Amino acid sequence: MIPSLDERLTRTIALLGKEKAQRVFNTSVMIIGCGAVGGYALEMVARLGFRKIFVVDFDTFEPSNLNRQILATTQTIGLKKCLVAKERVLSINPDAEVVALDMKVAPDNLSFILQEQPDFVIDAIDDVMAKAALLAFLAEHGILMVSSMGAALKTKPELLKSATLDKTEGCHLAKKLREMLRKQQVDLKKINCVYSSESVKICKDENGQNILGSLPIVPAVMGTMLASFVLQKTLEK
Repeated sequence: MIPSLDERLTRTIALLGKEKAQRVFNTSVMIIGCGAVGGYALEMVARLGFRKIFVVDFDTFEPSNLNRQILATTQTIGLKKCLVAKERVLSINPDAEVVALDMKVAPDNLSFILQEQPDFVIDAIDDVMAKAALLAFLAEHGILMVSSMGAALKTKPELLKSATLDKTEGCHLAKKLREMLRKQQVDLKKINCVYSSESVKICKDENGQNILGSLPIVPAVMGTMLASFVLQKTLEK
């Protein structure tokens, strides 16, 4: 027997109150990128009780994902991330409406966001060109968003911070995005993000090639902070 929505969200309702919990349930969130950071953001969004969730990812799980991605298990290796994400959400909240979009976000295919009309977008992709295009598009169309900056090569979750993109410091990815978006005259104050000022540790594989070493700790906290931002903005509405 599946517990009712009120039963599943008893502790949430106790803390937020019935009215605000209902506000969360009536809000839609799109998560673009269901990997290390996006997977943890998705987990929080699902457990908070958001009603409609869009999961966007083109990739499949591979063994190297197992050390840090909450959706990666030995059973999901080789499976599409967006489909695993959908199944995960529904196993937590069967009342959710989950739309899985198997696609790679690119500068020329962002119109799908306007078609789906999410209340919030969580950006958790790591392709810099696609990320810059996505953030510019969201800012241009006034879509509320929060974006993850660099989480690889870092080990200290206590150094994670929330800020608008113009206020970030010490993050190479954030700096690169600022440079790209300023050339497009994008208002950086419209771009909310979670970033770390921690200095990166350069990692090499057994062949001496650079590799993006990563632990589960920083992505997990970063994903949680992304979801927390969406929750707080939902409660402020």
